[in-house]
Amino acid sequence: MAQFDLIVIGSGPGGYVAAIRGAQLGLSTAIVEKDSGLGGTCLWRGCIPAKTWLETAHRFEQMSDLGDYGIAGVDVSALKADLATIVKRKNRIVTKNGKGVEFLMKKNKISVLKGFGKLLGGGKVDVAGEVHEAKRIILATGSVPRELPGLEADGKRVLNSDHLLDMTELPSHLVILGAGAIGVEFASVFARLGSKVTLVELMDRLLPIEDAAVGEELAKILAKRHKMDIRVKTKIASVERLDDKVVCHLEGEKGGVVEGSHLLVAVGRGPVTAGVGLEATRAVVEKGFVGVDAFMATAEPGLYAIGDIVRTPMLAHVASDEGIVAAEHAARSLGKDVHPHPINYDRVPSVTYCDPEVGCIGLSEAAAKERGHDVQTGSFPFMPLAKANIVGEPHGFVKIVADRKYGEILGIHIIGPKATELVASSLALLGGEYTVEELINTMYPHPTLNEAIPEAARAVQGRAINA
Repeated sequence: MAQFDLIVIGSGPGGYVAAIRGAQLGLSTAIVEKDSGLGGTCLWRGCIPAKTWLETAHRFEQMSDLGDYGIAGVDVSALKADLATIVKRKNRIVTKNGKGVEFLMKKNKISVLKGFGKLLGGGKVDVAGEVHEAKRIILATGSVPRELPGLEADGKRVLNSDHLLDMTELPSHLVILGAGAIGVEFASVFARLGSKVTLVELMDRLLPIEDAAVGEELAKILAKRHKMDIRVKTKIASVERLDDKVVCHLEGEKGGVVEGSHLLVAVGRGPVTAGVGLEATRAVVEKGFVGVDAFMATAEPGLYAIGDIVRTPMLAHVASDEGIVAAEHAARSLGKDVHPHPINYDRVPSVTYCDPEVGCIGLSEAAAKERGHDVQTGSFPFMPLAKANIVGEPHGFVKIVADRKYGEILGIHIIGPKATELVASSLALLGGEYTVEELINTMYPHPTLNEAIPEAARAVQGRAINA
């Protein structure tokens, strides 16, 4: 029986970061992974491979108007998407990053235990028939695509996001159920590569967890720029699976029958907690999610849970920060001089890599009102900005949600060019460090996309210069 200070079960962005932090603090550490490579869903079947597809779609779209940029001699009508090559590039990138995670394990002297990890209680973990013991355990088993009764993925006509990442033939008509981040990203990919796309969402807008104005604007842009058939307040009641197509029967505001070559079910992800041995512990599990405190500790002494298996945003960067908090708390409980800080979930950046991109941080307008704030908002479009026109993406806006009494910036919501990058620099503006007035008086360089941020602050007070 091997003994460790810390065992981490799962090597995704939460697990491997937790293991590294534990090792940095002097804990003898092991990480358990059932897959052949390290890195988890984010690296092999999620964030990273999806972004390789999105990058191809972005470049493909840029090629279509080369003439407008003064680039002649290219027959853009002959361009077509080579999905087999896209998949090869995707595989090459994720493999390279997987080797990078392996290197980090070796560098930090972390033992890698290959096999399915199961909790036995009392600090013991079974891995492929071998029992290991740890003073502290961090559970980071991640999530898988959710399925709906009657719409189970078969990998042929009805797909989940895992299947779509390895497609080598372009769908002629892709029907997508679910307009959260996964759904709109894949809709954006395949519409630009040449597929007809129908996007179906039960809620009243796209990206329903984001500020309402963002989802409404995204729907307008996707319908206009990418000719998508967007149906909100609508659900797929049933599906007929035929050899060469799927027939989707829709109910709701935009019901009817839609025939597609393929159906992508993108209705979120579910936690992987079944079969991991939680029943042998005191940990509280509700609908698959593990209950934790502010330091990610469960009701089982010495057991922590992080990432997609707890009720926090299912985002890789959230899992990584939770992994650090859990590892530091575990190390402190073992006598190390470290002071973990709980995560402020009001300041988690949310990013969606569709076209146009979406980046949000802080409270939406509705959430701010629900918390009792006297809310002021201001929006500024990218269209008047020179840089947005230079890069050929003069669409979308920056919206600021603020408290009227104190001028505190409560939320920043961006849809448009480089929104996922712009929102990162916006993080420092939240939490009371900046007020609307201070942001107005902050100088931004010209010409940049960032100029939309102080203009949105001016719009809060009705003072936008370039409106």
